Amino acid sequence: MISMKLLNLARIIFIVLVVSLLLSCAGLKSKTDVQEEFDLGLSLFNRGKYDDALLHFEKATELDPKFGLAYLYIGKSCLNLGKWREAVPSLRTAYRLAPEETKEEVINMFMDFLLQNLSETDLDSAPQIEDLLKEQ
Repeated sequence: MISMKLLNLARIIFIVLVVSLLLSCAGLKSKTDVQEEFDLGLSLFNRGKYDDALLHFEKATELDPKFGLAYLYIGKSCLNLGKWREAVPSLRTAYRLAPEETKEEVINMFMDFLLQNLSETDLDSAPQIEDLLKEQ
């Protein structure tokens, strides 16, 4: 009777350990997938393929909604595609998730973008740009 209880206890401990090991491996794979998606996006971004890069950065944020750097590059990709309106929410999220890493970069991106495109931007849309920047 005692040996049967010990055997059952050993089985339960074994099952718990196996399940714990499998769950921890699943978490590692997920982080690896997130980093792989981000790295693919970064490679495409660095080659000027912003539309393609955007898909990988978005996938990385789906896998890890707290991956601030991916949001930053979603914003950068949108800015490079001339989609400044779409860039703002991602840049805000990047700022919120990792302000110490992204604060200065986000501000510099907005300023660079505005200065580079000021001559191309319709002056009538200047108040809209100002409103978007104030919505923090």
